Amino acid sequence: MIKLYGLDISGNTYKIKLLMSLLDVNYQFIALDISNKQHKSDSFLQLNPRGEFPVLIDDAFVIWDSQAILIYIARKYGAQLKDNHWYPDDIEKMTLITQWLTVANDEIFHTLARARSIIKFGHPGNLDLAQEQGKATLKWVEQHLSNKQWLATDKPSIADIACYPYIALCEEAGIPLKHYDAIQNWFKRLQQLKGYTSMPGI
Repeated sequence: MIKLYGLDISGNTYKIKLLMSLLDVNYQFIALDISNKQHKSDSFLQLNPRGEFPVLIDDAFVIWDSQAILIYIARKYGAQLKDNHWYPDDIEKMTLITQWLTVANDEIFHTLARARSIIKFGHPGNLDLAQEQGKATLKWVEQHLSNKQWLATDKPSIADIACYPYIALCEEAGIPLKHYDAIQNWFKRLQQLKGYTSMPGI
């Protein structure tokens, strides 16, 4: 049985939950008690010395970092699909998807997710700067999606799964999304996929 350690209100945890739901993968979710710093405990640090979540355990194989987990799940459990569009073998498609995994971990996480964490969780940081940079990111994502159905390829992939949560949670970052029509339409396409599941705040 796969075990997933994380937090229900974590966008990075949700990425994994969403992909496993879309692929109909059974797993056990273990919610961390971050109020008591369970993610910094000795036992958890043995799983991830960075003290961060999510962490996935498949049999005895331990993986940390949400993007790495997405790749693992897509490759291992998407292999059952006739067309594994989530992270395919085609080198060009794989490269385009990986570019967006970097965007999710960089431009999106360090702007939109940071602004959300400042507002929702009281974390330190420059809210105005995070929001300004986040809006700049949204602008070019909107432009990119203006003539595309999906971020990386002609089918949904882990690029979409990686970038979706913290863009969809922008309202909690103090950034309205009502004027981003292409992004809103992308949301609808994702939410219509068989197996789609949501999270608090979306």
